Amino acid sequence: MNSSTRPMVNSDGQGRRPPRILIVEDDPEMLDFMQLLLAQAKCDVLVAHSGEQALDTLRRARGVGDEMDLVLLDIMMPGMDGYEVIARAKADPDLRNTAFIVTTALDSVSDKTLGLGMGADDYLTKPFDPRELLARIDAVMRVRRTEQALRRRNRELAALIEINRMVTSSLDLEEVLEATMRGIREILHVEAGALILLDEESDELTYRKSLGPEQWRPTQSVQPGEGLVGHVIASGKPKLVNDVERDPHFSGGATEEMAGIVPEAILCAPLTIRDRTIGAIELINKLDGSFSEQDLDLLIAMAASVAVAVDNANLYAELAEFAAEVERSQAKLVQAEKMAAIGRLAASLAHEINNPLQGIHNSLHLSLHEGLEEERQKEYLGMAQGEVERLIKIVQRMLDFYRPSRGGVEPADVNQIVEQVLSLIQKRLEHGDIDVHTELTDDLPVVPIVSDQISQVILNLLINAIEAMPTGGRLCLETKLSEEEDDVLVTVRDSGPGMSAEQVNRLFEPFYTTKPGGTGLGMAISYGIIERHGGAIDVLSEQGRGTTFVVALPVNRVGGVGREEGA
Repeated sequence: MNSSTRPMVNSDGQGRRPPRILIVEDDPEMLDFMQLLLAQAKCDVLVAHSGEQALDTLRRARGVGDEMDLVLLDIMMPGMDGYEVIARAKADPDLRNTAFIVTTALDSVSDKTLGLGMGADDYLTKPFDPRELLARIDAVMRVRRTEQALRRRNRELAALIEINRMVTSSLDLEEVLEATMRGIREILHVEAGALILLDEESDELTYRKSLGPEQWRPTQSVQPGEGLVGHVIASGKPKLVNDVERDPHFSGGATEEMAGIVPEAILCAPLTIRDRTIGAIELINKLDGSFSEQDLDLLIAMAASVAVAVDNANLYAELAEFAAEVERSQAKLVQAEKMAAIGRLAASLAHEINNPLQGIHNSLHLSLHEGLEEERQKEYLGMAQGEVERLIKIVQRMLDFYRPSRGGVEPADVNQIVEQVLSLIQKRLEHGDIDVHTELTDDLPVVPIVSDQISQVILNLLINAIEAMPTGGRLCLETKLSEEEDDVLVTVRDSGPGMSAEQVNRLFEPFYTTKPGGTGLGMAISYGIIERHGGAIDVLSEQGRGTTFVVALPVNRVGGVGREEGA
């Protein structure tokens, strides 16, 4: 073959896909000449005889994803001339990257600059030497291939950035895996693929997400070191195989001939985090050729981002489970402390229950006396009924307090809560010879709280105050609005012996107690409850001068306890 009809080659001398060239020419002789020349040069040639036909051919080729590499365009044509073809193509977003070589008998400088200025890539004056045409086509194609490579690389980098954004913006493992497979579908055109994760408990590889036909869903597990994927995970090294039958590690397995997919080429990269391999991404059969080193580099970059995202999602899931377990433990501690408080009130509660029981017993005994007038009998039965209702209220108060919390945050009246707690410990106050002074401010704003939790805190403070005054004393209970009007304050003040500075500093430490047989949890739990409500609990105490607790509950609170913490 002479030099004028050599096949198109890359600069490195390697063969490549023949260029698809559209000849737009209305001269039959010139058209035949150019067709013959390009056919001998192994080009894929299409023909258009007018500007309108040329644009239609370009759009149809673009629509089926087989766009033209180059257009050889005559300027002087009837109807739409070559200049208008270039102008319309460059104005069309789908055709603006089309390469044009203008071929015309017009040889003035103004004609050449007009064509080049409108977007033509080169200008060839008729008549021309065949070798010059082929050389100019080769030069334009080299530039076009470079531009195509740059555009493809930009698309890949943009898609890779998007994958990084998607997988790093979520801590949900399923969302991370879904985003990964969507990104792979956009960047690397493959017949099938899978994302495999290592189950650390069973030490098995599990196919978590797949890409490909609906029927292709690999489900079986494999062991590290088993098959090509197992080898990649065991070695921690990526693998590019364009002929799987020649690879000693390929064994088919879960991906072999499923739903008509026969693995011929596989690209696989490990998911590695802190020198630990947690899985792999496996791609099967590239649709537009063989896997390249560039494909491998791209998959390795994706795998690095995905590995970090998967590890973060796993750590978050573990942390969430740990937090849930801590929350459950806190709920158990709160309930245990409730029961302990009931235990500390047991004697006074028993006495309070015994009184109405004794009244019921006496009333029933008298009502059964022979010869008793009917009016007197009704009176005694009415007294018994009254004592029964009193007993029901006592038991109901106890049940309301010690049952596990089921409510969430709701607006509540702090004064009402204080009064309910006082009624619960009234007998204990009487038996302890405690003089109670209350000053509850009217018209306080409601506060968003879990009511029974705040009841527990107030009860704990009152019992502590009673126990600090074993021979009797004075207990002051006060509610009011803070000076800034953003907190409702509950103050509990006793006339007991007070505490030292060291005791005050350690008062809210878990398991710290100054009382024989104390658990040391009451104040720590109370502190935690108030803190989760967004409030504060302060203590002022001095030995020999009593102790004062001030609980601040915010009127308008953002965040804090929810239904789960109230449960």
